[in-house]
Amino acid sequence: MVQRRYPASQTQSRVFGESILESLRTVVFGSLPKAELDLMLFRAFIAAGILEVNLPVFEIARRLEITPARVRSLLYRYRLETQDGDAATLDEITAALTRTRFELSADRVVFGMEDPYLRDSLAALLKSEGVFADTSFNPETVSLSLGAFVDFADRRLSDDDRRRILAALQHDTHIELNRFKRVLKSTLSQLGKRFVGAAAEDAAAGLIDAAWDFTTGLIRGDADRVTEASRRLG
Repeated sequence: MVQRRYPASQTQSRVFGESILESLRTVVFGSLPKAELDLMLFRAFIAAGILEVNLPVFEIARRLEITPARVRSLLYRYRLETQDGDAATLDEITAALTRTRFELSADRVVFGMEDPYLRDSLAALLKSEGVFADTSFNPETVSLSLGAFVDFADRRLSDDDRRRILAALQHDTHIELNRFKRVLKSTLSQLGKRFVGAAAEDAAAGLIDAAWDFTTGLIRGDADRVTEASRRLG
């Protein structure tokens, strides 16, 4: 049985074709270089909703049956061509931060950002404020001091976006509570206070306590403790 690549609805197929036709109208027939043809097809896939620009790089590579390196190149060129401006780029960076996973220590925050254009845009924003992100361990992983990360959020993000990122930080670091509860409790409380105001300090600390009770309750088989902690976390 022949594999049906790129499944699409009638509407998606029409939008895909219209996007290609619109691009071809700007060039002489047969003159489009291979790299531009690839970008044109990629743009049409995105326009039709057959692919989503925010999918993981490997998922796009798997669907297109090309290497992740080629996907990153296509993404970068697509972003350069379509990004509306600094405000739109910041919105995309914020959305990526709310989707990523965080690791938190006493003085640093580490998170992933696969999209190379957004990662470079974030690095440029940070450099404009005298902060240099560390990507030496893994180009797709960004490591920042907590102070620099909070300053960036404080200066650049809205209250709602800061709350969403704080929630992601709290969610992702619950699993580390048994290693350094006291550090997390202090750090997240301060992050909450600086991100969204003093009222968030107690809330962040309360979440840490509830998550700790939930984790230890599971380990000890204490159903009542788990149930009570679940209510506080919910």
